Amino acid sequence: MRRIPATTLRAKLGSKVGDAVDPAKIAREVRALEATGWFESVSVELEEMPVLLARAQPMGEKTGEIAVFQRAAVMRLTFAVEERPFLAKVEFRGGRLMTRERIREVLAAKGVALKLAGPCKRTDLWRAARALEGALEELGHPRAKVRVRLTEVPTAAVRATFAIDEGPRVEAERVTFAGNGAFAEKALQKQLKNVAPGALFASWRGKTIYTRERMERDLERVRQFYRNHGYAEAQTGEAQVKFVERRTRRWWPWPGKTTKQVIYVRVPVQEGAAYRLEGADVEGLSAAVQERLAPVLGQLKATGAYSEEKVLRTKEELARLEVAERKRKGEPKADVEATSQMDREAGTIRVQFRVRQAVQFMVRRIEFTGHRRFSDRYYRRRILLKEGEAFDAEKLERGLEQLARSGFVRPPTRDDVRVKFDEVYRTADVTIRVEEIGRQRISLTGGGSGLGNALGIAYNVFDLLGVEELLTAHIEGGPESLNMLLGLAKESVFGTRASLGVSVFRNVVQPRIWGRGRLFRSRTSGLSATWNTPLTAQDTLGVNYELSRNATRVPLQFPVLLPTGEIRDVRSSSTRNAVNLNWTRDSGARRVDASAGVAGGWLGGSEKSVRTSLTTACLVADPLSGRRNSWAFRGHWSGASSFGGGVLPLAVRSFGGEDLIRGFRRGELGPYVLTNREQPGGATVFGTEAAGANAAVAMNGEYRVPLESHTEIAAFLDAGAAWLVPRWLGDNRPTVVRGTNGVARGSAGLEARVRLPVINQTVRFHYAVNPWRLARAILLPDGTKFRATDRRGAFGWALGTLF
Repeated sequence: MRRIPATTLRAKLGSKVGDAVDPAKIAREVRALEATGWFESVSVELEEMPVLLARAQPMGEKTGEIAVFQRAAVMRLTFAVEERPFLAKVEFRGGRLMTRERIREVLAAKGVALKLAGPCKRTDLWRAARALEGALEELGHPRAKVRVRLTEVPTAAVRATFAIDEGPRVEAERVTFAGNGAFAEKALQKQLKNVAPGALFASWRGKTIYTRERMERDLERVRQFYRNHGYAEAQTGEAQVKFVERRTRRWWPWPGKTTKQVIYVRVPVQEGAAYRLEGADVEGLSAAVQERLAPVLGQLKATGAYSEEKVLRTKEELARLEVAERKRKGEPKADVEATSQMDREAGTIRVQFRVRQAVQFMVRRIEFTGHRRFSDRYYRRRILLKEGEAFDAEKLERGLEQLARSGFVRPPTRDDVRVKFDEVYRTADVTIRVEEIGRQRISLTGGGSGLGNALGIAYNVFDLLGVEELLTAHIEGGPESLNMLLGLAKESVFGTRASLGVSVFRNVVQPRIWGRGRLFRSRTSGLSATWNTPLTAQDTLGVNYELSRNATRVPLQFPVLLPTGEIRDVRSSSTRNAVNLNWTRDSGARRVDASAGVAGGWLGGSEKSVRTSLTTACLVADPLSGRRNSWAFRGHWSGASSFGGGVLPLAVRSFGGEDLIRGFRRGELGPYVLTNREQPGGATVFGTEAAGANAAVAMNGEYRVPLESHTEIAAFLDAGAAWLVPRWLGDNRPTVVRGTNGVARGSAGLEARVRLPVINQTVRFHYAVNPWRLARAILLPDGTKFRATDRRGAFGWALGTLF
C-alpha cells in the first residue's frame, strides 16, 4: 500500500488477535474494505501456524517447577488488497460534436462522476465511455467508439485519456416490415414517430437517427395500432439492422458522386388472429351512472373489431362518472378495472368492467431519468405530485402538462411514465422519463390577434447562470404591429414557488381598416416587472408594474380621432405608469383569465385609464363519439375607460374583427363616428369613420373533429358586439353614428386547422356565413346614405388558434 496506512485499515476491521475465527465476520470485513472504493480487489488468506504453548507444572517441594510444552493450532489472517491508483487528470481527445460542456452534461445525466485526486475506478471509466458512445449514437453516429487509456504518472497516480472516434454519420433510410398481411406497409410506417425516414423533413427533424431505444418506442406504437384494430395478440420481433453502402450524388462543395452509408431496418411482424368484440358487461356502478351508461358504451359496438384504445377510453369515462357521483354523495373514491375474456375458437373478446373500492397508495418515490441539463429540483418543482402524498393520477397528468409548457422538455407520453404499485405496503413509485430539447431554444411564433396576423422569432436561454433564470429575446411583426421584447425571469424567488420577471419592450401599432388605409401609428417603449405566484394547483396570481411612453401620429384625413384642441397637431404623446392584476385558473379542460389595471392617479403619468378583461374557455368531450370529438366554448369581455379628465389613448381601443368573430374584417365590429369637412363652396360634407371600441363582448362555440395527429376540422358559431362609450373617452367625445353602436353580429361556418411540422405553428382556414351583420343603410345629416362594409360570407385564414 502506498497511500493508505495499515492502521487505518485495522480500524475498519472487527477481528482482533486472540479472537475465534468466524467466516461470516470475515466476509463482512471484506465487503467493508471493498465499500471504501480504495482497492481494485480484496482477498483473504488463512494460514495455519504451528505454535508451542509452555506452562509451568510443579514437581514437588524439593524439585520445584518444570516447563511443559504443548502444540496448539493458531490461524494467521491476511487481507491481500490491490490499491487503486489516484486519478490525476482526465483528458478527452477527438470528436468535434462532444464539447467539454456536452460531455459534462452526458456524464451527469448518467450519474458518472470522475473525481480527481481520488481512487481511479475502472468501472466508472467504462461507464463514462459507454455513456459517450450512447450520446453520439443519439446524434446519428451509431458506430462511434470511445476508448480509455491509462498512463502512469509520478506519485502513484494515473492519467485517463478518452479517445473519441465519432465515426461517420449514418442515417436510417428505410424501415420495412415482414409478415404483415392485414395492413399495408405504409399504414405501419405512419405509426413511426422517432425513426421515420419517410416523414416530412425527416433529416432536419432528427427522425432518421436510429437507436435501439428509439426503435423500441416506435414498435410499441405499431403493436398498439394492431391491438386497436382487432389484433389483440400481435407482436413484433427484434429489429434487424443492416448497414449498406450506396452511391449518391453530392452537390456541395462541388458536384459529383460519392459513397454514403445508410441503415436499412427490417421488422418481423406476427399479427395473430383478428378478434371482434362480443360485448361488454358492467358491475357495481351507481344508479345515477347506470342511467347514463348507454352513450358511454356506445363506442363498444358488438360484432365490431376489438380496440384496446376504446376499452381504455370507456374505462376512463366510467371511472370519471363514478368518481364524480361518489364525490357528490360524499362517498369514498372508487376505481374501475377492465378484464377481457378471449375466446380463440370463436375469435371474440368480451370485456367486463367492475367497480371496486379505490385503494389509497402513498407516493414513496418520484424519479426522473434522461435529464442531462436541468437539475432534479427543476422537474420536481413543476410536477404537482409530491412524495409522501396520496397518489393522484389527475394531479400527475396536470403536472406533466405544466412541465411540457416550459418548452424545454418534449411532452411526456404514456410510455414515458411508469408507476409501480406495492400492494403490500400500499406505496407507489413513479418513474418519469424526460427528453430535453436543450438549454437554448429558437422558435417561430405567430398568431391572429386584434392587430392582425403576425410572425416572429423567439430566442430563449434557460439556466445560463446556474440559478434557473430564463433569458428571452422576442421580435414579432406583421402589417399592423411590431413587438420587440428583451426579458429576464427567475423562478423560485426566495425559495418560494413565485417567479419574478423584468423586461424592456417596444411596440408599434398601426391598424388598417378595409378600404380606408391606416388609422394611426402608435409607438410604445418602456419596461415592466411581473411577479407571479401560484395560489393553488390551478390558480395563479400575477402583479405587473409598467412604466412606458407612448407617441401617436394620426393622419390629417382622420382629425376626428384626435383629442379636442389637437386637430392641427397630428402628433401626441403620453406617459403610462400602471399596475395590473392578473388571475388565471387552469384546470386542464377549463381556463379562466381575468385582469384589471389602473394607470395614472397616484401612480403618476399623463395617462389616466382603467382596463379590465375576462376570458373563459372550456373543452367538453363528446360522449357520443367515444370522447374522440369535443365541444369548445369561449366567452370574452374587455373594457377600457379614462378618469380624472384624462383622454383614453387610441392604442387602448379595440379594433375587433376575426380575433373575436370570424368572417368580419378589422374594425367592423365597432361603431362608426361622424366626420365632416367644408368644401370650397361652403357646403359641409358628412362622412363616417371606424373609431374602434372601448367595450367588447364575444362568445364562440365549436365542435372539433380531429382527422389526424396534426389536422383538425371544426364547425363554429360566433356572436358578439362592441361599443364606443363616449363618457369613457374623457374630453374626446366624437359623435357616434346612430344605429352602429353595440350592433350584434354573428357568423357560422367551418374551419380547418393544420399544425405545420418544423415551425410547430397552426394555420387555420375558414369560411364564415354572416347572418347577423350591419346590412341596412343609415341616413347622414346631409341626406347621404352610409352602408357598412359587412360581408354576407367570407373566406379567411389566420395563424395560431382562436382559443
